[in-house]
Amino acid sequence: MNRRAPELALLTGLLLAAPIGAFALWATGDISRSLLTGVGLLYPFALYAIYHDDEPTTVLPPRAVALAGTAVGAVLVADATVTATGGVAEATLRGTFLGLLVAVPAWAYAVGYAPARSLPDGRAVLLAGAVGGAALLLAGLLLGTPFGAAAALLVWVFGALAARSAGLAVTPTARLGAVAGGVVLGVAVLFAALIAGSVSPAAVLSALALALAPAVFYGLTVETASFE
Repeated sequence: MNRRAPELALLTGLLLAAPIGAFALWATGDISRSLLTGVGLLYPFALYAIYHDDEPTTVLPPRAVALAGTAVGAVLVADATVTATGGVAEATLRGTFLGLLVAVPAWAYAVGYAPARSLPDGRAVLLAGAVGGAALLLAGLLLGTPFGAAAALLVWVFGALAARSAGLAVTPTARLGAVAGGVVLGVAVLFAALIAGSVSPAAVLSALALALAPAVFYGLTVETASFE
């Protein structure tokens, strides 16, 4: 029974998420909220199954999980864009954040359990994550919405984790240096906003995202730092 506990946990999550998400869609007609409800119910059970299963890839193939997360994330982006009642750009950025919120855990699982040789070069992955996150951050600042910074935080953390899985060596000293650099950048953004007289939720969250991204990465990898 203990050996099958992870699989039973995953099955329980599916049995809860599917009918409740379907009922939410029937009752409200809101695709995004229904999907987020289902995913929010499923992910804790999936995390338990992954953590306690010695070989989770036999039940959760990494590529299939990544594709499923991408598909659900794309639906959330499309739904936010199509149902936008105000600015389409702002709604799309909000949908991008929601989509990443669902997709990033699936991607992180996929790259974490994929063979390192099947992943791109770690430096290229890190650069792509840095550029993508910066673009989202800038878009949020220009549009005056905090969702850009929130999405950027997810992209930066995933990019760093994916680069590490791809074989990029990150020493504890480099991690701490990144944390200090993030704090400096965050403070610089806040000072720039103060000087420009444009302190807004978007600017504050952008500063927090810059400071939090390396700190979150450090927190997620500090336990294994001594083994690298």
